[in-house]
Amino acid sequence: MFTRRIALAASLAALAAPSFAQDKYPSRPITLISPYQAGGTTETFARLLSEEFSSILGQPLVIEQKPGASGTIGAKFVAGAKPDGYTLLANTSQHVMYDGMYQKLPFDSMKDFKPVGILGSAPILVVVAENSPYRSFKEVLEAAKTKNLTFASGAQGSLPHLTGERVAMQAKVKMTHIAFSGTAPALTNVLGGHLDLLYSTAASVMAQIKGGRLRALAVSTKDRMPELPDVPTIAESGMPGFDVTAWYGVWAPKGTSPSVVKILNDALRAASDKPAVRKRMADNSVTPSHLTAEQFAAFAEQERQVWLGVMKNAGLQPEN
Repeated sequence: MFTRRIALAASLAALAAPSFAQDKYPSRPITLISPYQAGGTTETFARLLSEEFSSILGQPLVIEQKPGASGTIGAKFVAGAKPDGYTLLANTSQHVMYDGMYQKLPFDSMKDFKPVGILGSAPILVVVAENSPYRSFKEVLEAAKTKNLTFASGAQGSLPHLTGERVAMQAKVKMTHIAFSGTAPALTNVLGGHLDLLYSTAASVMAQIKGGRLRALAVSTKDRMPELPDVPTIAESGMPGFDVTAWYGVWAPKGTSPSVVKILNDALRAASDKPAVRKRMADNSVTPSHLTAEQFAAFAEQERQVWLGVMKNAGLQPEN
């Protein structure tokens, strides 16, 4: 009887083995959490390559918004998700700056996540509404010497926000930052004349610039944008050496296996190489990334140190 039980168990194990072998990652849709309002820059970056990313993995990529609290609500959701590779976070570079934004966080932005890869990077543009009195960034800096100008960004602690703080700090002028939960509402307020300036990645404002609703005053990178050859850099506008590039990353919960992270990173990089994706990225002034997960982890830590220093020097106090 005992021998028969062993034989039966062995037979059942043999029958079960193929089903386990077939259940390789990914075997169902992957959810990518965007922690900002629908239509924001983070979602835009993800959608530039989502179709090809899905095709490479053979499973749909579902982009879901969980906005609020400068992206920390969505980040907390992912930090607490099962580390099986089916729930990921797409976040701006502010993900590595949360320690400078909040005294208390419901997660550790570095220890509770596994870096997966970069969706893309882009210059930050300084824009004003078409009917704004400011025709150049030099005029803005000059006006800021005698009046308190306001500037908007899509999130507190985001790179567009900190770019504005860095400008004010280096120019030794005062500008008041107004944060929004996503670039879309920030853009609406600038277009409505409620705020003076908007700092935003190019992808979120190029359509309005081309349509004549926004005027681009300056670009944050050291070189001018080919798409906007007449728009000077911030460095050319009286701040020599200024150079900032925004990036958007993908993160998995801690505990996600290295093999799953590699599959995701390989798919991100392969999707970025597709001609259709490269065209969409170029049309939106986005540069693809080819960083491995390990290279991204090192880059993220480097960025964290740089921008936490900027926040400290700008006198930004962590909330709560």
